[in-house]
Amino acid sequence: MNINSDWLDDNRGLIRNYSGELCISDILEATLELHDSPLFPALQYIIEDHTNTTNRPFSRDDVHVFSNFVRMRANTKDDLKVAIISRDSPDSINTANGFSEQMKLCHYQCQVFLSLSSAQTWARKS
Repeated sequence: MNINSDWLDDNRGLIRNYSGELCISDILEATLELHDSPLFPALQYIIEDHTNTTNRPFSRDDVHVFSNFVRMRANTKDDLKVAIISRDSPDSINTANGFSEQMKLCHYQCQVFLSLSSAQTWARKS
């Protein structure tokens, strides 16, 4: 598993590219590190690119537990856009949409995409 983070737009945006075999604890660890970053308060959008991962989609329970954690942490941050770039498979898209639905329970905006360009266009809109 590898997570590569690229800060963009004067640290207002972040693209995280995931590759290899990924487990939910890897994403949780990366999310904890991000929330502890001094750059996090200024962050306006995150693009989570999962197109190069090789694992099976996460279980509904894993998505639920992880999204509950994110929602709790969302109380410490102003609005944030989260764009998820999913692999182009029904199971992967369903998993990403499940997370996106959970994010509707907090003030973060979240949407699923199949390409980086469409995710960037949506994320950068005010």
